Amino acid sequence: MDNELALRLFVTVVEENSVSKGGARLNVPQSSASRLLSRLEENLGTRLLQRSTRSLQLTEAGRIYFERARQIVTALDEASAAVRDLSGTPSGLLRVTAPAGFARQYIAPHLVEFSSLYPEINLGLSLQDTVEDLVSLGYDIAIRFGALPDSGLVARNLAGSTLVACASPAYLDQHGAPEQVADLAARNCLCFRSNPGKNSWSFTLGDQSQSVKVGGSMYSNNGDALMAAALSGYGIIMQPSWTVQIALDSGQLVRILPDHQHGPSSIPIHAVFAHKQHLPPKTRVFVEFMTRKIRANTWAIF
Repeated sequence: MDNELALRLFVTVVEENSVSKGGARLNVPQSSASRLLSRLEENLGTRLLQRSTRSLQLTEAGRIYFERARQIVTALDEASAAVRDLSGTPSGLLRVTAPAGFARQYIAPHLVEFSSLYPEINLGLSLQDTVEDLVSLGYDIAIRFGALPDSGLVARNLAGSTLVACASPAYLDQHGAPEQVADLAARNCLCFRSNPGKNSWSFTLGDQSQSVKVGGSMYSNNGDALMAAALSGYGIIMQPSWTVQIALDSGQLVRILPDHQHGPSSIPIHAVFAHKQHLPPKTRVFVEFMTRKIRANTWAIF
């Protein structure tokens, strides 16, 4: 009996909950698949599956064997990929999920260059401002901001950004620039939030930290909407530096309280992917490429 084929067949049959579908994934006819499974059970001296006309159920021995068998199949696949990649070219479909605004500014504009370097990689880019479960949804990479929860995922630091409080010249001409942190309590501060209420904005000057409760005539859970409102002269925003840097450089927005540090010293930006001993070349080259591009921006901290 082909031990590796039997092992792979058992794993795929359990994953598909069907002998015919599991066999089809490996191009094994159903009759042959059934014989292989029976011979596997004979060799092990125990039943792994309880079969019925409608479903399959793992026995206790089957559950134990499945967990070990799946690990072995994964290790075999990664070992084969590692050998192929010694001379292989990065290729295949790369599925990436990222926050919409960030992807529009710092991923999409570089895809022509990336494609010229790696023409055999096709990219699926999903723009989501919510945190997606990349494993269950089949993503290769997720771009995420801030502290990461403890999980089985692997993260690579791309860069860090800060928070910046700013407003348009028109707003500051009409209302005056705040001279101290406390002045913000009486200003029209456009807050990033999903529900009504006030935000607490934090500032640091030297070794002194100060927070102020702020609110105004608009709040939104969308950074692009807050940015557009600020550019129109509607109020003051506190947004990540990667969001506002271009407008600051062009003079469309002006930083307020420029001597202060706004918010935390650095908000990390990570590329996150499922834990694998061997990282696929398509994933590795994308992360390396985007790290270089992102770190070339003036706002990037690394």
